[in-house]
Amino acid sequence: MNQRFKHLFRKYLDNSCSREEFNELFAYMEQEGNQDSMEAVLKSLTQEQEPERSVRRKWLLPAIAAAASIMVVVAAFSWWQTQNSNPAKGLVMNGIEQSGTVLSKSTEKSEYKYILLPDSTQVWLNADSKLDFPELFDSKKRVVYLTGEAYFDVRHADKIPFIIHTGKVSTEVLGTAFNIKAYPDMEKITVSVKRGKVKVNYVDREVAVLTKGKEVVIAQQSQQVKEKPVKEEQTAGWQEGNLVYDDYSVGDILADLERVYNVKIQVGSSELKAIRVTTNLKRQYGVENALEILGRLTGTEIAIDNGIYIMKK
Repeated sequence: MNQRFKHLFRKYLDNSCSREEFNELFAYMEQEGNQDSMEAVLKSLTQEQEPERSVRRKWLLPAIAAAASIMVVVAAFSWWQTQNSNPAKGLVMNGIEQSGTVLSKSTEKSEYKYILLPDSTQVWLNADSKLDFPELFDSKKRVVYLTGEAYFDVRHADKIPFIIHTGKVSTEVLGTAFNIKAYPDMEKITVSVKRGKVKVNYVDREVAVLTKGKEVVIAQQSQQVKEKPVKEEQTAGWQEGNLVYDDYSVGDILADLERVYNVKIQVGSSELKAIRVTTNLKRQYGVENALEILGRLTGTEIAIDNGIYIMKK
């Protein structure tokens, strides 16, 4: 198991773990009797790292060793907070003043990150996204602010709702697993539920109460709301490399592909960008394969000029 633990821990440090790998790593760390083997693995890892990272290595070793005998969630969050937080006192988010320290976690294009919140809620942040949240939640509600897309597995807490603000949309839960896609440049916001129950508000009105296998789509311009069933594998399918588009405009799909692959894509006309498409793409097959499929669906050609992909009739 030592080699497996070393492999998983390397991926943890690189922010490249899948959800299943995170669960496997944390489960191993929580098992009694694994402290000695974990210390041996971590010592070998410190010997492999560059000299300039010695300060972080010295901190990581006791933190992870302590996790086996105390509480893995506390250790993991402490490490993450030390390495990745950008604190600001008295920050105002979406016009609401926040008390205490507010932390911010973000991803670049073609980057994905795992976040463990102060209440042990787990968040998987998709590419080109940002999550703002307090260092400590208060006793009445847990409030975070999302720009982009994320999958949440919320730690259940009776009478302490968890609220995600995404522009004019807020999503409230007590304990559940669901996905929110709310990029500012896309024409619609989607909330999909994998487990539990979610209440979705638009501005100040309730627009949907979703249970397992349900999704709500809110058009940002027309404010039209559509509720529909969604397959379990399509909820946060991006975590498994599945890019699912149900009645999306070509413009929005291409904007998504730019985030996923960190490339530039130009479209020949506004009419082409407005064409609506339903398709499933595989991230691992690459951007050229995705564009080829879109080209067949829309009757367009794909060219490359100076590193920029061009889609035109």
